Amino acid sequence: MSVLAMWLVASFAHSSELVVDLNNLSNVTEVESYGLTLISEFHGYELDEGRYRYANDVDLDGLDWSFWYGEHQHIAKPEVSYISNVRETGNLEKVKNSTTKNAIGNRYYWDGGSSLDYSDQLADSAIIHGNGGYEFTVTPGKEGDFVVELYTHNWLSSSDVTACLKNQCTTVQNDISFHMTSVKNTIRFQSTSPDDQLVVTYSRSPRQFDFQQDKGYHALEAIQFMEVR
Repeated sequence: MSVLAMWLVASFAHSSELVVDLNNLSNVTEVESYGLTLISEFHGYELDEGRYRYANDVDLDGLDWSFWYGEHQHIAKPEVSYISNVRETGNLEKVKNSTTKNAIGNRYYWDGGSSLDYSDQLADSAIIHGNGGYEFTVTPGKEGDFVVELYTHNWLSSSDVTACLKNQCTTVQNDISFHMTSVKNTIRFQSTSPDDQLVVTYSRSPRQFDFQQDKGYHALEAIQFMEVR
């Protein structure tokens, strides 16, 4: 590693008050308030099938899930609708061609298929301008403890994830590695009424070491909703 790269990593860790594990380029941040727990975990990976190509293998086997690809197309668990459709917010300039094709950071598996079936497709990616991003809701329809997992990736572009329940909101920051970055956001919450609805917002939020301050590359990969028993 060059002296400049070492300085950037050290400065980044210090400025965000996070410790970067250079062995696998991962990091975890947890924020808790208003009965909501938000976790951000990121992994760096490379697109040349190198050491960091896939962060994880993910089984989509929860109460509801969706896998996203192409121009905001998706595959979802049939016959359920706990997760709403994902709405794009702000100015998103869709990526319609790429020499790297599908740049997703994880491999996803579900009953009857996997993300490998879509390896010839582009990721559901965009150059997001300003603080644009994605928004969706989760409606459990009953009381209980639940978890939402949101999977995204980016290239040198930070973001925030905000979860709101009963008009109380909590935000966690997603930081970046110095490769492509796969991000898993976990949201834990308790539903006390069948009418409770969790609102989740993913928004680009530039910080010191982002490649550009006015726009950045982001992609939506998958969402999963599960009950904690």
